[in-house]
Amino acid sequence: MRRWLVLGYLALLTGMFWLPNGSLYTKVFYGMIAFPALLALVQNPPRLACLVREPLLLAFLALSAWLLLSLTWSGTDEEPGGLAKHPLYVFMLFACCALIALEDRELLLKVLRAGATLAALAAAVSLALFLLEPPPEWRLIGLGALRNPLLTSHVFGMFCTYWIAVWVTRDVRRDWIPILLCLPILAALMATGSRTPLLALSLVGVWMLLMAPRRAAYLLVVGIGVVAASFLAFPELLLERGVSFRPQLWADALGQAAQQLWFGHGFNNSFSFHAEGLGMTMSDPHNVELAVLLELGLVGLLFWLLMYGYGLWRCFAQRRQPEFLIASAMLVYGFGAGLTEGSSFLSRPNESWFLIWIPLSLVAALSISQRALDKQ
Repeated sequence: MRRWLVLGYLALLTGMFWLPNGSLYTKVFYGMIAFPALLALVQNPPRLACLVREPLLLAFLALSAWLLLSLTWSGTDEEPGGLAKHPLYVFMLFACCALIALEDRELLLKVLRAGATLAALAAAVSLALFLLEPPPEWRLIGLGALRNPLLTSHVFGMFCTYWIAVWVTRDVRRDWIPILLCLPILAALMATGSRTPLLALSLVGVWMLLMAPRRAAYLLVVGIGVVAASFLAFPELLLERGVSFRPQLWADALGQAAQQLWFGHGFNNSFSFHAEGLGMTMSDPHNVELAVLLELGLVGLLFWLLMYGYGLWRCFAQRRQPEFLIASAMLVYGFGAGLTEGSSFLSRPNESWFLIWIPLSLVAALSISQRALDKQ
Protein backbone atom coordinates (compact mmCIF):
# COMPACT_ATOMS: atom_id res chain seq x y z
CA MET A 1 0.00 0.00 0.00
CA ARG A 2 2.86 2.39 0.80
CA ARG A 3 4.33 1.93 -2.68
CA TRP A 4 0.97 2.72 -4.24
CA LEU A 5 0.68 5.91 -2.16
CA VAL A 6 4.22 6.92 -3.17
CA LEU A 7 3.36 6.48 -6.85
CA GLY A 8 0.13 8.39 -6.31
CA TYR A 9 1.94 11.28 -4.63
CA LEU A 10 4.42 11.47 -7.49
CA ALA A 11 1.53 11.42 -9.98
CA LEU A 12 -0.15 14.26 -8.09
CA LEU A 13 3.05 16.34 -8.20
CA THR A 14 3.79 15.73 -11.89
CA GLY A 15 0.52 14.67 -13.49
CA MET A 16 -0.25 18.17 -14.73
CA PHE A 17 2.71 17.86 -17.08
CA TRP A 18 1.93 14.50 -18.69
CA LEU A 19 -1.81 13.91 -18.37
CA PRO A 20 -3.92 15.31 -21.22
CA ASN A 21 -6.60 17.05 -19.16
CA GLY A 22 -7.70 18.00 -15.67
CA SER A 23 -10.50 15.44 -15.57
CA LEU A 24 -8.03 12.56 -15.93
CA TYR A 25 -5.74 14.22 -13.39
CA THR A 26 -8.59 14.17 -10.88
CA LYS A 27 -9.37 10.52 -11.62
CA VAL A 28 -5.72 9.57 -11.10
CA PHE A 29 -5.92 11.23 -7.69
CA TYR A 30 -9.01 9.23 -6.78
CA GLY A 31 -7.47 5.93 -7.84
CA MET A 32 -3.89 6.38 -6.65
CA ILE A 33 -4.27 8.51 -3.50
CA ALA A 34 -7.82 8.86 -2.19
CA PHE A 35 -8.89 5.21 -2.30
CA PRO A 36 -5.52 3.70 -1.18
CA ALA A 37 -5.24 6.19 1.68
CA LEU A 38 -8.77 5.45 2.85
CA LEU A 39 -8.09 1.71 2.67
CA ALA A 40 -4.84 2.13 4.63
CA LEU A 41 -6.64 4.04 7.41
CA VAL A 42 -9.38 1.38 7.61
CA GLN A 43 -6.75 -1.34 7.90
CA ASN A 44 -4.74 0.57 10.53
CA PRO A 45 -7.03 2.71 12.78
CA PRO A 46 -4.15 3.84 15.10
CA ARG A 47 -2.75 5.80 12.15
CA LEU A 48 -6.02 7.71 11.96
CA ALA A 49 -5.60 8.59 15.64
CA CYS A 50 -2.15 10.01 14.87
CA LEU A 51 -3.65 12.21 12.19
CA VAL A 52 -6.51 13.66 14.21
CA ARG A 53 -4.15 14.64 17.04
CA GLU A 54 -2.32 17.03 14.71
CA PRO A 55 -3.43 20.65 15.42
CA LEU A 56 -3.16 21.67 11.77
CA LEU A 57 -5.46 18.82 10.78
CA LEU A 58 -7.85 19.66 13.62
CA ALA A 59 -8.09 23.21 12.24
CA PHE A 60 -8.81 21.74 8.80
CA LEU A 61 -11.49 19.44 10.21
CA ALA A 62 -13.10 22.40 11.99
CA LEU A 63 -13.01 24.35 8.72
CA SER A 64 -14.57 21.38 6.92
CA ALA A 65 -17.34 21.00 9.48
CA TRP A 66 -18.19 24.68 9.21
CA LEU A 67 -18.08 24.46 5.41
CA LEU A 68 -20.51 21.53 5.40
CA LEU A 69 -22.83 23.43 7.75
CA SER A 70 -22.72 26.45 5.44
CA LEU A 71 -24.23 24.36 2.64
CA THR A 72 -27.55 24.65 4.49
CA TRP A 73 -27.71 28.38 3.69
CA SER A 74 -25.61 28.51 0.53
CA GLY A 75 -27.27 29.51 -2.71
CA THR A 76 -25.11 27.19 -4.79
CA ASP A 77 -26.57 25.50 -7.85
CA GLU A 78 -24.44 22.39 -7.43
CA GLU A 79 -25.53 19.22 -5.67
CA PRO A 80 -24.64 19.51 -1.94
CA GLY A 81 -23.64 15.84 -1.84
CA GLY A 82 -20.95 16.41 -4.46
CA LEU A 83 -19.62 19.51 -2.71
CA ALA A 84 -19.51 17.64 0.60
CA LYS A 85 -16.87 15.31 -0.89
CA HIS A 86 -14.34 18.12 -1.40
CA PRO A 87 -13.07 18.16 2.21
CA LEU A 88 -12.73 14.36 2.04
CA TYR A 89 -10.46 14.62 -1.00
CA VAL A 90 -8.16 17.03 0.83
CA PHE A 91 -8.19 14.88 3.95
CA MET A 92 -7.06 11.92 1.87
CA LEU A 93 -4.09 13.96 0.65
CA PHE A 94 -3.20 14.75 4.27
CA ALA A 95 -3.54 11.05 5.06
CA CYS A 96 -1.39 9.99 2.09
CA CYS A 97 1.51 12.26 3.04
CA ALA A 98 1.26 11.42 6.73
CA LEU A 99 1.15 7.66 6.13
CA ILE A 100 4.26 7.83 3.96
CA ALA A 101 6.08 10.06 6.47
CA LEU A 102 5.20 7.84 9.44
CA GLU A 103 6.77 4.87 7.67
CA ASP A 104 9.73 6.71 6.15
CA ARG A 105 9.98 10.50 6.20
CA GLU A 106 13.00 10.48 3.90
CA LEU A 107 10.96 8.62 1.30
CA LEU A 108 8.34 11.38 1.27
CA LEU A 109 11.09 13.97 0.77
CA LYS A 110 12.69 11.91 -2.00
CA VAL A 111 9.39 11.71 -3.87
CA LEU A 112 9.00 15.48 -3.54
CA ARG A 113 12.52 15.95 -4.87
CA ALA A 114 11.82 13.59 -7.78
CA GLY A 115 8.67 15.55 -8.60
CA ALA A 116 10.58 18.84 -8.51
CA THR A 117 13.27 17.37 -10.81
CA LEU A 118 10.64 16.27 -13.32
CA ALA A 119 9.10 19.74 -13.06
CA ALA A 120 12.44 21.24 -14.11
CA LEU A 121 12.46 18.94 -17.14
CA ALA A 122 8.85 19.86 -17.96
CA ALA A 123 9.73 23.55 -17.67
CA ALA A 124 12.66 23.15 -20.09
CA VAL A 125 10.46 21.34 -22.62
CA SER A 126 7.70 23.93 -22.20
CA LEU A 127 10.16 26.75 -22.83
CA ALA A 128 11.54 25.04 -25.94
CA LEU A 129 8.04 24.59 -27.38
CA PHE A 130 7.14 28.14 -26.39
CA LEU A 131 10.12 29.57 -28.28
CA LEU A 132 9.57 27.36 -31.32
CA GLU A 133 5.86 28.11 -31.59
CA PRO A 134 5.00 31.12 -29.43
CA PRO A 135 1.27 31.58 -28.72
CA PRO A 136 -0.45 34.75 -29.98
CA GLU A 137 -0.31 36.45 -26.58
CA TRP A 138 3.32 35.44 -25.96
CA ARG A 139 2.47 33.87 -22.62
CA LEU A 140 3.60 30.35 -21.81
CA ILE A 141 0.85 27.83 -21.08
CA GLY A 142 2.82 24.62 -20.63
CA LEU A 143 2.33 20.91 -21.21
CA GLY A 144 -0.39 18.36 -20.57
CA ALA A 145 -3.33 19.41 -18.45
CA LEU A 146 -2.09 22.97 -17.88
CA ARG A 147 -4.77 25.29 -19.21
CA ASN A 148 -3.66 28.91 -19.05
CA PRO A 149 -0.60 30.99 -18.07
CA LEU A 150 -1.88 32.06 -14.65
CA LEU A 151 -2.70 28.51 -13.51
CA THR A 152 0.60 27.32 -14.94
CA SER A 153 2.40 29.86 -12.75
CA HIS A 154 0.81 28.24 -9.67
CA VAL A 155 2.41 24.91 -10.48
CA PHE A 156 5.83 26.15 -11.57
CA GLY A 157 5.91 28.66 -8.72
CA MET A 158 5.69 25.95 -6.06
CA PHE A 159 8.51 23.95 -7.62
CA CYS A 160 10.63 27.06 -8.11
CA THR A 161 10.20 27.83 -4.41
CA TYR A 162 11.17 24.26 -3.55
CA TRP A 163 14.53 24.47 -5.32
CA ILE A 164 15.25 27.93 -3.90
CA ALA A 165 14.57 26.64 -0.39
CA VAL A 166 16.72 23.55 -1.00
CA TRP A 167 19.62 25.82 -1.96
CA VAL A 168 19.11 27.94 1.16
CA THR A 169 19.26 24.86 3.39
CA ARG A 170 22.54 23.60 1.90
CA ASP A 171 25.83 24.39 3.65
CA VAL A 172 28.00 23.36 0.72
CA ARG A 173 29.32 26.47 -1.01
CA ARG A 174 29.48 25.04 -4.51
CA ASP A 175 26.27 23.09 -4.50
CA TRP A 176 24.72 24.57 -7.64
CA ILE A 177 22.44 21.66 -8.54
CA PRO A 178 19.34 23.28 -6.96
CA ILE A 179 20.08 26.52 -8.81
CA LEU A 180 20.58 24.73 -12.12
CA LEU A 181 17.26 22.94 -11.69
CA CYS A 182 15.58 26.13 -10.57
CA LEU A 183 16.63 28.18 -13.61
CA PRO A 184 14.37 26.56 -16.26
CA ILE A 185 11.42 26.68 -13.85
CA LEU A 186 12.08 30.34 -13.07
CA ALA A 187 12.38 31.12 -16.79
CA ALA A 188 9.10 29.31 -17.49
CA LEU A 189 7.51 31.16 -14.59
CA MET A 190 8.56 34.51 -16.06
CA ALA A 191 7.35 33.41 -19.52
CA THR A 192 3.81 32.97 -18.17
CA GLY A 193 3.69 36.75 -17.80
CA SER A 194 2.09 36.48 -14.36
CA ARG A 195 3.21 38.97 -11.74
CA THR A 196 1.74 37.03 -8.84
CA PRO A 197 4.86 34.81 -8.49
CA LEU A 198 7.07 37.89 -8.08
CA LEU A 199 5.07 39.00 -5.05
CA ALA A 200 4.98 35.49 -3.60
CA LEU A 201 8.71 34.89 -4.12
CA SER A 202 9.44 38.24 -2.45
CA LEU A 203 7.53 37.07 0.63
CA VAL A 204 9.47 33.81 0.54
CA GLY A 205 12.72 35.80 0.55
CA VAL A 206 11.64 37.76 3.62
CA TRP A 207 10.53 34.55 5.37
CA MET A 208 13.85 32.89 4.59
CA LEU A 209 15.63 35.79 6.30
CA LEU A 210 13.89 34.75 9.50
CA MET A 211 14.56 31.06 9.01
CA ALA A 212 18.14 31.06 7.65
CA PRO A 213 19.46 34.65 7.63
CA ARG A 214 22.94 34.14 6.19
CA ARG A 215 22.12 32.28 2.97
CA ALA A 216 18.77 33.98 2.56
CA ALA A 217 20.55 37.34 2.36
CA TYR A 218 22.24 36.17 -0.86
CA LEU A 219 18.87 34.98 -2.11
CA LEU A 220 17.25 38.35 -1.45
CA VAL A 221 20.03 40.19 -3.30
CA VAL A 222 19.66 37.86 -6.29
CA GLY A 223 15.88 38.28 -6.18
CA ILE A 224 16.14 42.05 -6.27
CA GLY A 225 18.52 41.71 -9.20
CA VAL A 226 16.08 39.47 -11.10
CA VAL A 227 13.20 41.90 -10.56
CA ALA A 228 15.37 44.86 -11.60
CA ALA A 229 16.55 43.03 -14.73
CA SER A 230 12.98 42.06 -15.60
CA PHE A 231 11.87 45.66 -15.16
CA LEU A 232 14.61 46.95 -17.46
CA ALA A 233 14.19 44.25 -20.11
CA PHE A 234 10.39 43.88 -20.01
CA PRO A 235 8.88 46.94 -18.30
CA GLU A 236 5.46 46.08 -19.69
CA LEU A 237 5.45 42.88 -17.62
CA LEU A 238 5.26 44.91 -14.41
CA LEU A 239 3.68 48.17 -15.52
CA GLU A 240 1.46 47.63 -18.55
CA ARG A 241 -1.48 46.12 -16.67
CA GLY A 242 -1.09 48.32 -13.59
CA VAL A 243 -2.79 46.74 -10.59
CA SER A 244 -5.35 44.97 -12.82
CA PHE A 245 -8.32 46.47 -10.95
CA ARG A 246 -7.46 44.49 -7.82
CA PRO A 247 -8.25 47.28 -5.28
CA GLN A 248 -11.71 47.87 -6.80
CA LEU A 249 -12.49 44.15 -6.91
CA TRP A 250 -11.36 43.71 -3.31
CA ALA A 251 -13.42 46.69 -2.15
CA ASP A 252 -16.52 45.24 -3.82
CA ALA A 253 -15.79 41.81 -2.30
CA LEU A 254 -15.39 43.31 1.18
CA GLY A 255 -18.69 45.14 0.80
CA GLN A 256 -20.47 41.89 -0.08
CA ALA A 257 -18.70 40.03 2.73
CA ALA A 258 -19.93 42.63 5.24
CA GLN A 259 -23.52 41.63 4.45
CA GLN A 260 -22.93 38.20 6.04
CA LEU A 261 -19.78 38.96 8.00
CA TRP A 262 -19.78 36.24 10.64
CA PHE A 263 -21.27 33.24 8.85
CA GLY A 264 -20.64 34.05 5.18
CA HIS A 265 -22.87 33.45 2.17
CA GLY A 266 -22.23 29.69 2.11
CA PHE A 267 -19.73 27.44 0.37
CA ASN A 268 -19.65 27.65 -3.43
CA ASN A 269 -22.10 30.51 -3.59
CA SER A 270 -21.98 32.64 -6.74
CA PHE A 271 -20.75 36.23 -6.72
CA SER A 272 -20.34 39.09 -9.17
CA PHE A 273 -17.65 41.74 -8.74
CA HIS A 274 -17.50 45.06 -10.53
CA ALA A 275 -14.68 47.53 -11.11
CA GLU A 276 -15.04 50.87 -12.85
CA GLY A 277 -13.29 50.76 -16.21
CA LEU A 278 -13.00 46.98 -16.31
CA GLY A 279 -15.78 46.60 -18.85
CA MET A 280 -16.90 43.21 -17.55
CA THR A 281 -18.21 41.45 -14.46
CA MET A 282 -15.88 39.12 -12.56
CA SER A 283 -16.89 36.07 -10.55
CA ASP A 284 -13.50 35.86 -8.82
CA PRO A 285 -12.32 38.26 -6.07
CA HIS A 286 -8.68 37.43 -6.94
CA ASN A 287 -7.82 36.77 -3.31
CA VAL A 288 -8.16 33.39 -1.61
CA GLU A 289 -8.65 34.79 1.88
CA LEU A 290 -11.40 37.10 0.61
CA ALA A 291 -13.07 34.10 -1.02
CA VAL A 292 -13.00 32.27 2.32
CA LEU A 293 -14.45 35.34 4.06
CA LEU A 294 -17.21 35.68 1.48
CA GLU A 295 -18.29 32.05 1.61
CA LEU A 296 -17.55 31.07 5.22
CA GLY A 297 -17.45 34.41 7.04
CA LEU A 298 -15.13 35.38 9.87
CA VAL A 299 -15.68 32.00 11.53
CA GLY A 300 -14.37 30.14 8.51
CA LEU A 301 -11.54 32.64 7.99
CA LEU A 302 -10.44 32.07 11.60
CA PHE A 303 -10.11 28.31 11.01
CA TRP A 304 -8.29 29.04 7.73
CA LEU A 305 -5.77 31.35 9.38
CA LEU A 306 -5.32 28.87 12.24
CA MET A 307 -4.14 26.27 9.73
CA TYR A 308 -1.54 28.61 8.29
CA GLY A 309 -0.59 30.10 11.64
CA TYR A 310 0.09 26.76 13.26
CA GLY A 311 1.87 25.45 10.16
CA LEU A 312 4.26 28.41 10.09
CA TRP A 313 4.81 28.31 13.85
CA ARG A 314 5.59 24.59 13.71
CA CYS A 315 8.08 25.12 10.89
CA PHE A 316 9.72 28.01 12.71
CA ALA A 317 10.05 25.92 15.87
CA GLN A 318 11.75 23.15 13.84
CA ARG A 319 13.72 25.51 11.58
CA ARG A 320 17.01 23.72 12.23
CA GLN A 321 15.66 20.79 10.23
CA PRO A 322 15.97 21.48 6.48
CA GLU A 323 12.74 19.72 5.57
CA PHE A 324 10.68 22.07 7.73
CA LEU A 325 12.40 25.09 6.21
CA ILE A 326 11.60 23.84 2.70
CA ALA A 327 7.98 23.10 3.60
CA SER A 328 7.57 26.53 5.19
CA ALA A 329 8.89 28.25 2.05
CA MET A 330 6.32 26.40 -0.06
CA LEU A 331 3.61 27.35 2.43
CA VAL A 332 4.57 31.03 2.36
CA TYR A 333 4.71 31.02 -1.43
CA GLY A 334 1.21 29.59 -1.71
CA PHE A 335 -0.20 32.03 0.82
CA GLY A 336 1.50 34.95 -0.92
CA ALA A 337 0.27 33.93 -4.36
CA GLY A 338 -3.24 33.59 -2.99
CA LEU A 339 -3.24 37.25 -1.93
CA THR A 340 -3.66 38.44 -5.52
CA GLU A 341 -5.06 35.41 -7.34
CA GLY A 342 -7.51 32.60 -6.86
CA SER A 343 -10.84 31.92 -5.21
CA SER A 344 -11.24 28.14 -5.43
CA PHE A 345 -9.90 27.26 -2.00
CA LEU A 346 -11.48 23.81 -1.61
CA SER A 347 -11.89 22.24 -5.02
CA ARG A 348 -11.21 18.89 -6.61
CA PRO A 349 -7.51 18.36 -7.40
CA ASN A 350 -6.30 21.12 -9.73
CA GLU A 351 -3.63 23.82 -10.00
CA SER A 352 -4.82 25.60 -6.85
CA TRP A 353 -3.71 22.60 -4.80
CA PHE A 354 -0.10 23.53 -5.55
CA LEU A 355 -0.65 26.79 -3.70
CA ILE A 356 -2.74 25.50 -0.80
CA TRP A 357 -3.13 21.82 -0.05
CA ILE A 358 0.14 20.29 -1.25
CA PRO A 359 2.24 22.63 0.97
CA LEU A 360 -0.15 22.27 3.93
CA SER A 361 -0.19 18.49 3.66
CA LEU A 362 3.61 18.41 3.58
CA VAL A 363 3.85 20.53 6.74
CA ALA A 364 1.25 18.36 8.49
CA ALA A 365 3.03 15.14 7.50
CA LEU A 366 6.38 16.40 8.76
CA SER A 367 4.80 17.59 12.00
CA ILE A 368 3.02 14.26 12.59
CA SER A 369 6.16 12.23 11.88
CA GLN A 370 8.26 14.50 14.10
CA ARG A 371 5.83 14.07 16.95
CA ALA A 372 6.03 10.30 16.50
CA LEU A 373 9.84 10.45 16.54
CA ASP A 374 9.85 12.58 19.69
CA LYS A 375 7.80 9.91 21.48
CA GLN A 376 10.27 7.15 20.67
